[in-house]
Amino acid sequence: MKKLVLSFLAIPFLLAIPAAGQNNRSDKSSTAKPITISARVSEDGKSLIAKNGESWSVTNPAALAGHESQQVKIKCQKVSADHLIQVLSVKTVAAQVKYAPNPSDSAFRR
Repeated sequence: MKKLVLSFLAIPFLLAIPAAGQNNRSDKSSTAKPITISARVSEDGKSLIAKNGESWSVTNPAALAGHESQQVKIKCQKVSADHLIQVLSVKTVAAQVKYAPNPSDSAFRR
């Protein structure tokens, strides 16, 4: 009888051990994963401006030094929900050349 009572008392303690382990896993998943943003660096080099007008503030503006007013592709991590990011790497995006047709060109003559 005593063994039966002790086993019923031990069950809640055994169930609490896996529950404590689950908290550690949720801490690992809360770390921010790197994201990629394609945007233009502002004039002062402290923020990014996306094509849709969205603005992102940078926590480490030294990483953007030398890229002011350029179109870049940035790998970064979100620091907070209000568009605050930390830059991990910067790549300059080549500007696309737009071609305009010239009707007097030889390609349009017959």
